[in-house]
Amino acid sequence: MKYLSLLFVILIVAACQNAPQHSGNQSDNKALPSTGNFGREVNFEQAVAADLVPGLFTTSDTVEATIHGHISASCKHSGCWMDLDLGNDRALHVTFKEEAFTIPLDAAGKNAIAEGIAIRELIPVETLKNYARDEGKSEEEIAAITEPLYAYEFIANGVLIEE
Repeated sequence: MKYLSLLFVILIVAACQNAPQHSGNQSDNKALPSTGNFGREVNFEQAVAADLVPGLFTTSDTVEATIHGHISASCKHSGCWMDLDLGNDRALHVTFKEEAFTIPLDAAGKNAIAEGIAIRELIPVETLKNYARDEGKSEEEIAAITEPLYAYEFIANGVLIEE
């Protein structure tokens, strides 16, 4: 899983380097207010806790949703992503549709509501075993991997960062 995490971090860093540094009319992300609505206006009345995202998938690997949670990490370079805490050392990675907006660089530690599309991807057992081998896990640990694992991400149309 560390290999998956490392790959994920590399992709995030690469995305941040190419992300626009604006939101709306502002050309400097550092000038953004630290709270408020970014991107499309968010209707928070139907928001569900981020840790409930896995239960939203019933017939498809994508679902429109509004979620809320604590921002455990965010892009410090350009504000192009954030992670919502799912508990148990897990996070839901949130990016912004078509890089149309960014969030404040100091968003980590705040609470947010995001509206958009949740996506799940099934990672096959063999791929998980390859990740474990790459991490240097023992043959016993690798043999214990017998079930595929779902990975989740969220593409937001809008984000409301609370005070």
